[in-house]
Amino acid sequence: MKTIYRSLPHVLVSCCFTATLAVLTSCSNDVDNVFGESAAERMADRQNAYYATLEGQQQGWALDYYPADGSMGGVAYTVRFANGEATIACEQAVKNPVTNTTYPVGTEWTSLYRITEEAGVLLTFDTYNPLFHYWSQPSQGHAKGYESDYEFTFLSASADSVVLRGKKHGMRLRMYPLQESAIDYVSKVAQIRSTLSAVTRKRAIVEGQDVAVTMTDNLLTFSDNGQNYSMPFVYTPEGLRFYKPVSLRGATASELSYDSNDNSLRSATGNIVLPAPTVAEGFAGTKGQWLFGYNRTTGPSADEMCSELADILTECAATTGANYGEQVREVYLGVNMESAANDPHRMVLGWHTRFSGIDLYIGYAIAMEMADYQRQTVSIQPLEGANLFYNYSYWQPFVDFVCTGSPYQLSFNSDDNPTEVTLTSEKDSSKWFRLKLKN
Repeated sequence: MKTIYRSLPHVLVSCCFTATLAVLTSCSNDVDNVFGESAAERMADRQNAYYATLEGQQQGWALDYYPADGSMGGVAYTVRFANGEATIACEQAVKNPVTNTTYPVGTEWTSLYRITEEAGVLLTFDTYNPLFHYWSQPSQGHAKGYESDYEFTFLSASADSVVLRGKKHGMRLRMYPLQESAIDYVSKVAQIRSTLSAVTRKRAIVEGQDVAVTMTDNLLTFSDNGQNYSMPFVYTPEGLRFYKPVSLRGATASELSYDSNDNSLRSATGNIVLPAPTVAEGFAGTKGQWLFGYNRTTGPSADEMCSELADILTECAATTGANYGEQVREVYLGVNMESAANDPHRMVLGWHTRFSGIDLYIGYAIAMEMADYQRQTVSIQPLEGANLFYNYSYWQPFVDFVCTGSPYQLSFNSDDNPTEVTLTSEKDSSKWFRLKLKN
């Protein structure tokens, strides 16, 4: 082929090029004539249409924002667009490390926004907003921020909803028109968050069948047939709304509404219900610490645990005390007393000691779950050493005793607001201990 092209007369090549250019020019003019306006005019029309949609909602929009990859759950914002400005509020207090300021719930902050064209129509919040850019700005410990977006491609837009996709990280955001003021909306969301996050839910009823759930940090995880399905959500004034519809055992739901009459969460059709937790479920998902009957001066209390466990605790405390006078202050089961920043394990068998005036918190990570919903029993399973355990491995017999006795029957001192619970091993009723809720 190269030989043939080289043999063509120069004039013929020139004529072919001229003819081709004429055809292309003609086609380009024809395309513009078909649309009736130039590409630049069409671009401006698209941008103006999006501006009109965003600014057409006088109250503004509820914005479901999902930082990072959704593993942190969602955050409810409001945004009101007017004259190239975006006024933003958040349902959570935002502690911004860049400005070194905490912005309370309901704080509104106005910054600029633009709509541009870049491989699609783009919404960009392009001047700094300490409430919104918190997730994308670099800070100490987060060199890339939370890998979140502040520029979004329009996927769809109407007066009923706007769907956006993060330009860099790809998470979808949705906006819904507000039917009330932004301040009223975020205040209601903050209230429902407070109400629902105070209750640990461990069970869902899906099409009449029990399914284990974990609801923490704006993530709802369903455990079904050995598989875990996690779905991030945002709180709404009515309950919660999922990032995308949840489908389980043939039931599907996009939102769950809170029913204050029975403290439940339920889908519109009622085929997915998260009931108010029983007292046993509440204990399994405790957000506090339950203390073993141990006194730092007298040791274990014989009337609050079996003799075998009392002997184990006595020996563990004595070994700790031999370490230059370190003293065991309390022994507990529950949420780690160490901060999440210092240790990621949240549920532990733990103990608090004091050494040379310094408080130390040691723990062994566990999983505490419902073993049987009908019989209201719990299982306690060992995971791994948590904060400082590598220096206290001689406490392993304590961990082994508690975990090998699982599952446990529970006996509470109250069915409404229990402050004491006795755990008796189903395997061996001679193994038991009593716990008291720490004030």
